[in-house]
Amino acid sequence: MNYRFRFDAGRRYHAFEDAAYLLPNDEREQERLVEGQHQMWLMALRGNLHIAPIKENVGNVLDIATGTGNWAMDFAELYPEANVFGTDLSPIQPRLRSVPPNCQFVVEDSEGEWMWDEKFDFIHSRTLGSTWRDWKGYLNPSGYLEIHEFTFPFHCDDGTAGPDSPMMQWSIHFNQAAAKRGVDMEICAQLDPLLREAGFVNITKTRLRLPFTGWSDDPDEKRYGAFYGRTFDWGVSMGLFMNSLGWSRERAEGFVTAAKEDARDVDMHAYIPLYIYTAQKPEGTTRTLT
Repeated sequence: MNYRFRFDAGRRYHAFEDAAYLLPNDEREQERLVEGQHQMWLMALRGNLHIAPIKENVGNVLDIATGTGNWAMDFAELYPEANVFGTDLSPIQPRLRSVPPNCQFVVEDSEGEWMWDEKFDFIHSRTLGSTWRDWKGYLNPSGYLEIHEFTFPFHCDDGTAGPDSPMMQWSIHFNQAAAKRGVDMEICAQLDPLLREAGFVNITKTRLRLPFTGWSDDPDEKRYGAFYGRTFDWGVSMGLFMNSLGWSRERAEGFVTAAKEDARDVDMHAYIPLYIYTAQKPEGTTRTLT
């Protein structure tokens, strides 16, 4: 296990040398994950932790890349008979709350060698799209699988946010920087054929929009879009822009500031595409990851 950290551009990162996770893990990022991302997904799913039709007596549950562990702890409280395991590159769980007795956390690189002897009835992951290189290697578990993802670049369907706007350019540059680290930020829009190739059945795919500033006429989009727009941390890109694109700190800071200002304009109808996949391994297939 690796409990060391590294620091770059004033932010703290995990210290796994070969892992693809691109974003910081410091207190500022943890606050974004708990108060922003976790709450946004709850709002987008109308208060639900999952949409897969799992059984009330679900047994072993795995939350891959658990981050601050809030989903795993919430799930453990909702299903007290389940055994919930959360894994992450960084030992940052939990924050400001006690861990349910049926929940535990493990520091690991989930793209590394499979370490579990347990058979899992439900495997959940959230926003691996900015970190994951080997999606075919991931899509092997049994039971039910549920994936919550986003993709960049930002979209705009009515032309109000042009491709040259700093906000839109921010997401394009983020994709370029991620690609230099081996991460495809657009692959999560097309996981359904990979799920079928991996032998899953009963596959569902749901696409949502996350509109900055809450400009949408849809009441649900308006609510969680405005919420997330207030908590979105444009500065998570600083290290990427400097190290992957070769930008100076001054250039990166100026660009991030311009993008943040751009995103406050309610007349610019940009949004992040969100994707939710559920899938099931048929009876008689392997019960563990390989």
